[in-house]
Amino acid sequence: MLGSDGRLAVRRLLVIGLLSLAAVLSGGCASTAPQDSGATPEFGGHADGAPAGDIDPTVVAYRDYRDPLINVNRAIFAFNDVSYRYILIPLGKGYINRVPGSVRQSVGNFFYNIKAPIYLVNNTLQLKPRAAGTNLLRFGINTTIGLLGLFDPATHWFEIDKAPSSFEDTLARYGAGYGFYLVLPFLGSSDLRNGTSALTEGVLHPISYLADDSERIIIQSFDYFQAFAPEAERYEDLVKESEDPYIFIRNLYLQGVQRDADSQNDQSEQE
Repeated sequence: MLGSDGRLAVRRLLVIGLLSLAAVLSGGCASTAPQDSGATPEFGGHADGAPAGDIDPTVVAYRDYRDPLINVNRAIFAFNDVSYRYILIPLGKGYINRVPGSVRQSVGNFFYNIKAPIYLVNNTLQLKPRAAGTNLLRFGINTTIGLLGLFDPATHWFEIDKAPSSFEDTLARYGAGYGFYLVLPFLGSSDLRNGTSALTEGVLHPISYLADDSERIIIQSFDYFQAFAPEAERYEDLVKESEDPYIFIRNLYLQGVQRDADSQNDQSEQE
């Protein structure tokens, strides 16, 4: 008989299977990414309030999108917005200002390295043995010479570049469309394919097998927080002058989906 942990694992796998099937089936109902309708920017004149960096304030107003849960998404977006403004953004700014950059880099290195098995599994599913070998080699070097991944000698000493890959990449490779737009608590903009990926990687994450549930939640939450912290001020800048922040963030996300799809298509053609 399966114990409680075994039954939980089986339930998780069943949920993942159903979501994966839904994501694959959605490929026939939606393109891999929404198409640019050629519409004029929804928030013209936003340049004065645009954040620094590579974010383009001219975000396309998509007509071809799927947001059937818009009312639920707006409610979660409102919850996230309050959480970001009054909790995560102040904490993120404090983390950036008080923790030295070298320490933050080592923390990021550690979390990237420990997720190498996830990249390896997806490389294998995508039939990319070279990328799988790269991740296996990087994991061995950085876990040993790099002191459990706190440092990245694989990149700096051996010039072995990172080759991350997610279950979302795997689904996209086999023709799964993005499905429809979702807003997840705390995590923000997502979609059916991306949400399936997050759930799958939660199951595959090594921390799930190295720590109990309470410790796992704390560790993975900190992983999310340390990745979010550098983007804290950027979020404020993005929504500061938006007429409708929900629509603006959604369109910005969908633009990213389109850009990633174009990039993946280019890579497939090169292969």
